[in-house]
Amino acid sequence: MTGKNILIVDDEGEMRLLIKLCLSQENYTTLEANNGLEALNVIRENDIHLVLLDIMMPEIDGFELLKAMREELDKRTPVILISALGDTDRVVKGLQLGADDYIVKPFEPKELVARTTSVIRRSFIQRDTDYSFEIAGLHFFPNKYEITYHDKSMVMTKKEFSILNRLASNPGRVYSREQILDLEWDMGYEGDLRTVDAHIKNIREKLKSEGYNKEIIETVWGVGYKVIEDDKHID
Repeated sequence: MTGKNILIVDDEGEMRLLIKLCLSQENYTTLEANNGLEALNVIRENDIHLVLLDIMMPEIDGFELLKAMREELDKRTPVILISALGDTDRVVKGLQLGADDYIVKPFEPKELVARTTSVIRRSFIQRDTDYSFEIAGLHFFPNKYEITYHDKSMVMTKKEFSILNRLASNPGRVYSREQILDLEWDMGYEGDLRTVDAHIKNIREKLKSEGYNKEIIETVWGVGYKVIEDDKHID
């Protein structure tokens, strides 16, 4: 997805340059800010399609910038947090403030590009209330929290739908149990990783109870879960 403006917010010049080089190969237009105040001005003056935001910065940190975007500017511009390894608590806080995804340093350039493209695509698609997609025989209606199989609606909780929809929206991408817990549960939730396993088990059982016998969710041992790569049709 080219022709989109991406704002890179990081106080480290070398990191901004690295990200810029990765994204320029995909023909994204990049803008830069080395602190939160500068980023706010860039956002006010430009049409930004995605913000790559470092959490730890001087003056206005990533959290304050995110809150300002969501509250003061009323901006729904998608945000991917850039965090250091072991910053789980900060990542969870950022997700609760409205971030859309996160990536951990050091990261592979391909992963950065893939996540960037996925979040931008998802943000544009979800503006369409009639948006739906089909994968491996299942038809997803994200704005209705509904999944159908052979035109019959499946019974799932909102949480089960949200987990399966996230996996199915990114076929082939492996989500660790930690990532699923961070993305799908509220900050301060005291459950453990077995909660994720229990929900995956329930999803699989409900799919089978509706006559759906494909193993659409694969367990990647020692890592997490993914939805099988299949032809994905967007309506």
